Amino acid sequence: MKTSYKLLAAAGALAPVAVLAQDPAAVAATNAGAIQWGLALAFLGAAMATFLSCIGSILGVSMTGQAGAGLLTEKPELAGKVITLMVLPGSQGLYGMVISLLFIFNYGPVIDGSVAISVSQGVILLAATLPVAITCLTSSPYQAKVCSAGMHMLAKDDKLTGRVITMAALVETYALLGFLISFFMLNSFRVGIIVAS
Repeated sequence: MKTSYKLLAAAGALAPVAVLAQDPAAVAATNAGAIQWGLALAFLGAAMATFLSCIGSILGVSMTGQAGAGLLTEKPELAGKVITLMVLPGSQGLYGMVISLLFIFNYGPVIDGSVAISVSQGVILLAATLPVAITCLTSSPYQAKVCSAGMHMLAKDDKLTGRVITMAALVETYALLGFLISFFMLNSFRVGIIVAS
């Protein structure tokens, strides 16, 4: 019984090797109805770009909203400034969505099946989405911490809004860098995958 489990585990461990060795043209010719693992990996990357970025924004906006609720109970006239600070951590979700849309609109021939991609090309497209996904997932909660601390500043002096926004924007700079890297990687890989095919 234990031997059969070991054989199954070994076969499962070697299965990705067989998949990675496949040529995209051969996959398209022989397995027209089969799962295209390269395309599945590319779609996984596009989904993760939006999914992880939006999780970061959900956490960030929630943290800032909790801090803002406390401030508004004492100073309701600061509602506009509080909402402005709440919006800042939400922008990272938009960065991830733009990268997902870039994949959907620029890789049409891959999506409709007229250009087959290998598993290694799918891994490359998945990797291209990781910078925006990871930087936005992590930067939004940290930006929310800066915004929440800024709310304490506003409680003492509401004229400090500009300084608080500047401090929060510095954290978002790195999410923007992740977005730009993913953007340029997807655009540069497009030439090699679609134009060369």
